[in-house]
Amino acid sequence: MDMNLEIQQRQQLSQSQIQSLEILSMDNMELNQLMKNEYLENPLMDHNEKSVGENIFAREENGRTKELRAPQENVISDYILSQLDMKLYSRQEWQLFSYLTGCLDDSGFFTMPPEEVSQKLHVPERMVHQSLSVLKGLEPYGVFSANIQECLLCQLDALDMNSEILTCMVCSHLQDIADGKISNISRSLHVPTVEVRKSIEIISHLNPRPLSGFHTGNSSYIIPDIIFKKEDGEWTAVLNDNWIENYHLNDYYIKMMNSSKDEELTEYFRDRLARVNFIFQSIEQRRKTILAVSNIIMEKQKEFLEGRKPLAPMTMTEVADIAGIHTSTVSRALKGKYLQYPNGSTLIKNLFTAPVSRQEEGNITPMLVKQYLKKFIASEDSRKPYSDQMLVNLLKEEDIRLSRRAVAKYREEMGIKGSFERRAF
Repeated sequence: MDMNLEIQQRQQLSQSQIQSLEILSMDNMELNQLMKNEYLENPLMDHNEKSVGENIFAREENGRTKELRAPQENVISDYILSQLDMKLYSRQEWQLFSYLTGCLDDSGFFTMPPEEVSQKLHVPERMVHQSLSVLKGLEPYGVFSANIQECLLCQLDALDMNSEILTCMVCSHLQDIADGKISNISRSLHVPTVEVRKSIEIISHLNPRPLSGFHTGNSSYIIPDIIFKKEDGEWTAVLNDNWIENYHLNDYYIKMMNSSKDEELTEYFRDRLARVNFIFQSIEQRRKTILAVSNIIMEKQKEFLEGRKPLAPMTMTEVADIAGIHTSTVSRALKGKYLQYPNGSTLIKNLFTAPVSRQEEGNITPMLVKQYLKKFIASEDSRKPYSDQMLVNLLKEEDIRLSRRAVAKYREEMGIKGSFERRAF
């Protein structure tokens, strides 16, 4: 074989593999855009115009199609509450979390007096304070603060960057910072102006409105790529890609290609036909790969999907081994793709979590450990907060065995201070 021809074939194969992997990585929106562009540029691809805007990105429900709309008012609540494990809280606590989340203003502040919440919902005021303490530990940091000062201090604590000077500047000199009155701050706090400038630089990178990115003024839509259904007790995974069937080969131009005596025109049509066939083959391979991976995930996370247990420990390497493919292929197959299941919608990658230890009942996830720690600390006596060793003992009662150092690590990752700093003097 001619050496140059062999090199060209290898290059073509490599380029085809790359393009096929790119199609595998695409979510529904990206794949739809690819098909639209190909349809506009390639005469060998045809499209059924009847269902444009009717069937794309819709799912069947009771024989009819229904658009998957995520109302803006639910996005914030879903995002915040998804960080909590329902199994760690009572039904009353969960209802209180939902109510408190619904009371946030556009900036993410909670300004309603706890006693008012207590009276409205007929729950103990202590329970309201405990619930707010749990919610204040969630992302985005600073949410549920009563004012901008508390919001900024919460972010500094979460970043482990707080100091006495920063606390004083946030609590007493925000207006001076806004007016650029550095000398006023320097004289008041008895610190050099250089130190004040450094502190202002830190404060300037904080977010005074934690929910500012959530309010766009437009309705939000979640387009699921994968749908998990449960019917008659059986779970099934389907892809939300029926709209692809609207694309097909253009019979008119295929006949023209077969009957044409113009070699240049025939070669052009053959090249375009090969392109369409390659796209369809890549899409079919994409379907098989995503469905194979999705079925493994569905089987492993059934109890979570049914709302009976928290996420089971699961890694992409583990799923790849079962599917008989490379871990990178699993990663590409799930990249940016949303899953819809009876209890909600989520990025499918959120279902993956690594174990931290193995107990009699199986692996325990970092998310679960952090939720336990949050619950313990939220309910502690502020005059005698739990030490890390006491937290170790409390976790042990839940059959979770971790070292004191590991507990301290998880506590610090959540932006929670040590017991001495949490103590109310």
